[in-house]
Amino acid sequence: MVQKVFLIGDSKAKFSCPACGKERKMDVSKFSAAQKQVKIKCVCSCKHEFSVVLERRKHVRRKVDLEGLLTFQNDTWPVRIMDISRLGLLISIPEELELATGQKIVVTFKLDDATQSRVEKELIVRSVVGKEIGVQFLSQDHYDKLGPYLLFHFS
Repeated sequence: MVQKVFLIGDSKAKFSCPACGKERKMDVSKFSAAQKQVKIKCVCSCKHEFSVVLERRKHVRRKVDLEGLLTFQNDTWPVRIMDISRLGLLISIPEELELATGQKIVVTFKLDDATQSRVEKELIVRSVVGKEIGVQFLSQDHYDKLGPYLLFHFS
């Protein structure tokens, strides 16, 4: 199994051998400009070989399955929120829409918390790949129910 390794600051990562538990910090700054996923093959001093994937995101993404509505130019479509982070969402739509990078939309959805809290957010489209849309919150200040959700539901 490939393990995910998160960056420490901008240039270092801590690797942990799954066989012996030995940890080692390594400079990974040469991978910072890579556009694709970075997978590194590691060999521990105990001779165990393992692979890691560098997770370069600043904020953890959590897979979710939430229903919502997307509003754009006074029209509304059902959407499914597939993952969520402090910065944005990955949403899936049932039909391809003519959305382009940079356009502003509104997404309304219910969280999977105890009270099924309703959240409405303004977002900007960052990527469109078929029926999957990556969107970023216009504000990263989450003073509504999303703030505590992100704080307490991410482990």
